[in-house]
Amino acid sequence: MSKAQPSFPGWDWDDPDGLSVHLDDFSADVATCDKLEPVGALPANRREFLELGLTGLEFAAFKTAHSQGLGTDLAPLRSPELTSEPGRLYRVDGERSFTQLDISEPLPFADASVDWVYAEHLIEHVTMPVAVGWLREVRRVLRPGGVLRLTTPDLARYLNGYASDDGFLARHRRRLGMLGFGPPMPQRKAFLVNQIFRYYGHQWIYDLDELRHVLVRAGFAAEDVRHCGYRTGLRADVADLDTPFRTDETVYVEADR
Repeated sequence: MSKAQPSFPGWDWDDPDGLSVHLDDFSADVATCDKLEPVGALPANRREFLELGLTGLEFAAFKTAHSQGLGTDLAPLRSPELTSEPGRLYRVDGERSFTQLDISEPLPFADASVDWVYAEHLIEHVTMPVAVGWLREVRRVLRPGGVLRLTTPDLARYLNGYASDDGFLARHRRRLGMLGFGPPMPQRKAFLVNQIFRYYGHQWIYDLDELRHVLVRAGFAAEDVRHCGYRTGLRADVADLDTPFRTDETVYVEADR
């Protein structure tokens, strides 16, 4: 038994359904900040975005790293004094803007409101119909010439790692262990492939072609979908939102409006 096991009573990596409560608790612990200040109503259109100094949206971000971004997440954000509510705009730690919203519903913004949209490791958490509906809404709120940047776990990387035994799965296991939300994962190759399908609330796993498919279904032109590298893309300020600890497993895609 791993020495770390006593710190996680009841944790069994071979029982993904049973672990869902533990992983939900971990997610709730992440959704915190020191100071959460209500600002008022959400910006409804481009003019109101610009008046607030905002140019784009980052999904699945409680505190976006972009100084002109509006961070959003389905889960509420909590400070010691306050918990966010949907439909309102908040200032996080005096630095960034945040709103709580559900991507399975229409976005509460007018057409052509923003210059860019970024979503890191979000699309795999919803079913394909929800993903396509959300991407249609993203395309709607982007201005002509605007850019969407998506990142997600790359199914091809997992399957190639399994087939070739090139060390990817072992490196991935060590990386996940650094996040600290459980004891070390099993070293079995089949487990390490299965966890990308069964854990973290994942609903659909993509490769590059599957991303192209949903983007085209959502109305983006096939010729406007580009395979990118880590922190490379049309806009450096948006590409720089890529986080380094996920590069081993991630496929990066941009689509122009």
